[in-house]
Amino acid sequence: MIVMKAVISNWIPEDAIQYLKEAHFEVFVADSNEPLTYLSELKTADAYINRLGLCDASIIEQCKKLKVIGRTGVGFDNIDIACATRHRIPVVVTPGTNSRAVAEHTLALLLACAKRLKDMDQGVRQGNWPIRDAEPPIELEGKTVGIVGTGAIGKIVAQLCRALGMECLGYSHSHNRAKVEQAGCVFAESLPELLKKSDFVTLHVPLLATTQHMISLPELQMMKPTAFLINTSRGEVVNEADLAKALQEGIIAGAGVDVFSQEPVPPEQPLLQAPHLIMTPHCAALTPESMGASCLACAKGCVAVCQGEKWPQVVNPEVYGK
Repeated sequence: MIVMKAVISNWIPEDAIQYLKEAHFEVFVADSNEPLTYLSELKTADAYINRLGLCDASIIEQCKKLKVIGRTGVGFDNIDIACATRHRIPVVVTPGTNSRAVAEHTLALLLACAKRLKDMDQGVRQGNWPIRDAEPPIELEGKTVGIVGTGAIGKIVAQLCRALGMECLGYSHSHNRAKVEQAGCVFAESLPELLKKSDFVTLHVPLLATTQHMISLPELQMMKPTAFLINTSRGEVVNEADLAKALQEGIIAGAGVDVFSQEPVPPEQPLLQAPHLIMTPHCAALTPESMGASCLACAKGCVAVCQGEKWPQVVNPEVYGK
């Protein structure tokens, strides 16, 4: 007998949907990034799995039956956590399920920058064979990678980079030396120290008030002119206009970016005109393996909360005490 209802913003793998159905949930998949277009369904939902789109206070406050909100991944900047907490709604996340996928994508962008793959490809296509001498690729062995954020993703990035003979320098925005060293990195006392010493800087921090625009022009100017920046965290961690300026003026050698402040990227995005930049459409975590694991974990967490369990993987565990 159907006893509850789950609304899902966008497609998720069938095994996660089947898990919900076997737990006696009616399932509605909206296939939309705009919650307002399926608000009537949300108003009767017990669980809301929001892959894409903004779940703000105006949505949450209209959904009186809502018992849980789920995110397929670890980023929760598209959920109004404060509003969810006021309404005693746990927000489920799935840490670790996409760490390998994002770490491998980070390494792919790092290698693409080091080997100048985008510029080399364009040179061959345009008949510019001498580009191989003008902008030669570099080797990674002995180079220093600065990892900003040494959680589940940053730790795997460090493992992959060490396998290539790179030196790993780590910075924790919470200044957690033990966490950095457990990830196999040398502890950087400050972000400026990491920026000045690194040949590659890769970002793996959540978007918080303390991390928004943590990389802007002053930080980019601290980097070596031969260094590269990789961002697979969140777009607003980097000031995109400043990054475009740094690339245009040769302040840094290049960058690889998978995330943007506005997605899809609008035509006026300054990075679209920047040189020595390789961009991907926020796809690092979209491997079949990662999607399967994160969506199933999210479904399990949402079912558990609806059944009265105190699921541990939530952003706002304080709701359990209310």
